[in-house]
Parts: sequence; C-alpha cells; structure tokens
Amino acid sequence: MLEYAIGLINVLEKNIFDHQDQERMINAPDKESAFKVLFDTDLAEISVKEQNIEKILEKDFLSLRDIIRQTVKDEREELFWFLFLKFDALNLKIALKEKFSNDFKSTYSFDCSIVSFLDIQKRVEDSKYKVKNKYVESMIEEVLGKIKKASEIEETVDMVFLKTKVKITRKTGELPFQIVKLEIDIANLKNMIKGKETFINDGNLTRSELKILLGKGGAFSQNLDKFLEAYNLSLIISKFDKSNSEVELEKMLEIFLSEKILEKERNRGTGIDKVVSYFYRKINAHSNIRLIFFAKESSLSIKELKSNILPI
Repeated sequence: MLEYAIGLINVLEKNIFDHQDQERMINAPDKESAFKVLFDTDLAEISVKEQNIEKILEKDFLSLRDIIRQTVKDEREELFWFLFLKFDALNLKIALKEKFSNDFKSTYSFDCSIVSFLDIQKRVEDSKYKVKNKYVESMIEEVLGKIKKASEIEETVDMVFLKTKVKITRKTGELPFQIVKLEIDIANLKNMIKGKETFINDGNLTRSELKILLGKGGAFSQNLDKFLEAYNLSLIISKFDKSNSEVELEKMLEIFLSEKILEKERNRGTGIDKVVSYFYRKINAHSNIRLIFFAKESSLSIKELKSNILPI
C-alpha cells in the first residue's frame, strides 16, 4: 500500500534540506552566503529563478501539496486531508473575522488549503452553499453553529478543527491518530494555563492528569507512554513558570510535538508514517530557514537561534 508514494519520497529525501545544510546556513557569515546553501538542496530549482525567500518557500510548499495529493489520492486520500486541513481552519478564521468584524480585512489567505479560501468565504456568508469536501464542510457547519461573536473564533475553530482531525484519522492509520491526540493534549494544556474551561476529549491525558501537571495535586497514571509524555510536558511547564513567556511556551510545545512525530516515524518507518514524516520535516525546514534568515538580518545570536530550531 502506498508503494508509489513511499518510493517517490525515498527519492525526494535524498536531497531534502537536512541538518548539514542547516548548520552551513547557521554558520554562514552573511545572508548572501546562507542563501547559496539552498542551491545544494531540493529548493535549488526554485532558488535559481527566485530571490525572495518567502516566495521560494511558498512555491516549494505548494509543490509538496501537489506531490502528496497525487501520490495518495487513490488509496489514502484522507491522509492528504489530515495533513492539510489546518490551512482550511486558518482560512476559516480569516473568513469569520471578516464576517464578524467590520474593521477586519485580511490581505492574505492560504492557497494550500483543501478547499479554496473563496469557497470557505462563500460558505460562511451563504448558509445554502456547501463546500465539496465533507470534512471541511462538517468543520464549517459546526463552527458556525457555535460562534456568536468575534471573540469566540480562535478557540472555537481550534476545538472543532481538532475534533474533525480525529474523525479523519479513523481512515488514515495509527501515526496520524497519535499525532492528533498529542495536538489535543497541547491545546488542552494551553487552555488550562490561560484559565479557560474548554476541554477537548480524545487526547492522551485527562483533565485531571493535566491539572496534576500544573501542580494541582493528585497521583499520575501508571501507563508508561502517558508518564513519558507527561514528564516531558512537565519540564516545559517548569520552564514556562520561570519565563512566563507565552511565545516561549508555544515554541517549546511546537518542538515537543515535532520531536514526538519524528521519533514515532523512526521507530516504525513504513507506509503512511513515511509520508507524514516527510511532510513535517518539510514544514519544520521551512520554519528553520525563515528563522535563520531572520537571525542574519537581526541581532539574534546563534545560541538563541539554535534554541528555537525545530527538529528535521
């Protein structure tokens, strides 16, 4: 199953932006030298024609979208939906903010969504209009049924988005299911830290277990996987308690999730896991490249830069 997709990714991985390329970029003396490193990676073809790093990464990501869509469409189309639904959720937030706030007008939307932004925008404005993808339609319908004001948009869309991903994973395999459970734990943890009552079911950790992590008493589960996840999250919480920086918290949780995803793929390394891992490695590589170029243009030290690098 997915033999063609896996074979293609095995070929693509040979030239993917990797740790060695990343170190060369980090240690490059200036922005121009860092840019030249891209010519030795899978971004070379785009970089020869384009100098703007954001446009390079945007074109590369749209190419990634097309590759995954074409390679899984006959056997596991739900896998494509699982990976790219987040961009429909982001576009839905934009469309809702435009609907609920006269002062909000976005100049940007995400072209890599499953359904076009214009379709999502039309669906938000016209209850009779339906988008073609059943999961995106279900997500929009549920969100519209819950939201009454602009202040509810972020939290409501995030909650329904994760619930929708759980539905998709019933047809995608074990790794996507494990990923969304981790994402739910992280979302629940952030809500608790912010003092919000919203709790999303289907994560690994219960409300009581998350309260224990936040120092609110009780005894933790004897389950080893739960214990290891909770231990790593407790270290993040401890660092957050000292810094009290929500930006730092977001970055630490992002790194934690990425490390978990790539670790699970390394332990299994076949089938669907290969496609999922490649997707997240590309996403993280893009984030790291942006950060490196930002560091070259600002006073960000190499130490600070490396502390924010995502695993690839």
